[in-house]
Amino acid sequence: MMKSTMKMKITDIPLDRLRPAPWDPNRMDESTFLRLEESIRRYGLVVNLVARPLRDGFYEVISGNWRLQALQEMGFDRAPCIVVDLDEAHTRLLAQALNHIHGQDDLGLRAQALREILKTLPEREIASLLPDTADTLKALASIGEQSMADYLRDWQQTQTARLKHLHIQLTTEQLPVVEQALAQIMSQIKQERPDSPNARGTAIYLLCKAYLEREVPHER
Repeated sequence: MMKSTMKMKITDIPLDRLRPAPWDPNRMDESTFLRLEESIRRYGLVVNLVARPLRDGFYEVISGNWRLQALQEMGFDRAPCIVVDLDEAHTRLLAQALNHIHGQDDLGLRAQALREILKTLPEREIASLLPDTADTLKALASIGEQSMADYLRDWQQTQTARLKHLHIQLTTEQLPVVEQALAQIMSQIKQERPDSPNARGTAIYLLCKAYLEREVPHER
């Protein structure tokens, strides 16, 4: 078996010496980010960041850029990091491996685990950490207690309630205009729907809906 020659160590690094990787392709919507913060708040940072040293004394985060942002917003000043010394190409390759190499749930085993969890913890608490709606959790937990046909029907219905991702790119001139518009409407959303897990998405939806409802004259 081939042995790795990569040297690594685990050390606590001040957050102001950690830089997020500008090339990181991983994206996270607001509701998922809130769940990440809740997980850290409840259990602490149980997965270390992975970073590499830069020549100026700073570190570039290879894996855990969203965890870094959450720690910063939550007022932490340091984070445990696995430090690896890699060149640019291997840094990006490792980041892709860490983001994409993982297993896939066995639905039957996951359902069994959820049933055990639901015996002790309320649905609201579970939904605050997992990316599933309350209806999805119920459907998953019911596997083994109903026919597969009934389960598939319930599963398809609950999937329609899941949030969809929308990625957009803006120029430096466009971004402040969009952010200003979102900030104005989000203040209203937070007053009317303080528990909304997707305020930015709701703001974009309301802006688009208002535009479509306007009587915009066609150019001739």
